[in-house]
Amino acid sequence: MKGYGQFCPVAKTAEVFAQRWTRLVVRELLCGASRFSDLQRGLPLMSRAMLAQRLKELAFAGIVDVVATEKGGREYRLTPAGVAFRPVIETLSLWGQIWGQGRVGPGDLNATQLVWAMRHHADPATRPGRRVVVRLEFRGIRRHDTSRRIWWLVLSPDNDIDVCVKYPGFPEDVVIRADLGAFTRVWLGYVGVQDALAAGSVAIEGDREAVAAFERSVGLSAQAAMKKLRYMPLSA
Repeated sequence: MKGYGQFCPVAKTAEVFAQRWTRLVVRELLCGASRFSDLQRGLPLMSRAMLAQRLKELAFAGIVDVVATEKGGREYRLTPAGVAFRPVIETLSLWGQIWGQGRVGPGDLNATQLVWAMRHHADPATRPGRRVVVRLEFRGIRRHDTSRRIWWLVLSPDNDIDVCVKYPGFPEDVVIRADLGAFTRVWLGYVGVQDALAAGSVAIEGDREAVAAFERSVGLSAQAAMKKLRYMPLSA
């Protein structure tokens, strides 16, 4: 980890957190990701080698603990020093929410990141009273993007949202066909759902109750978008 050769606290903080991808790794850990595969889903363009290197550096700096699991794997958990960086991530998110809307271009869009972000930011308090299966069909994915075009989300009363890349075997309650860029902006709160529907960039089919349950769970509203600035609490 290359230093600045200064005793200034800003320089010391930047030595740890200012490297490429590091703040996004911390973001994913704050969202509740703990396994290497979870981190990869939230950072689909980050190479495995780079992710492993950043986790090693964060562990060396005392920001991340590496915990062995019963099955012989590893989990990555933020230390108190890492959790203390939460307000900085929230401030960066708030700045981007207000001032960065025009900076989201085609090269920033990724269906994998979007789907897993919806799962990570789902509020447990908004879980539906019954199982709701949502099929997502995206268009406008870049030619060289390896993201899948079709996904399923399974919302349950007592579980986190399940993300499926194959038909989960349950009847589909909601079908959404959308331009990837348009739906990303809707989820971020930059464009309202009704405006996207009127423009034809998003189409939603399904009974009203199931659609409403999905919108509540993943936060498809301007008010919910602002709540995304507050990251989910870490697991005990």
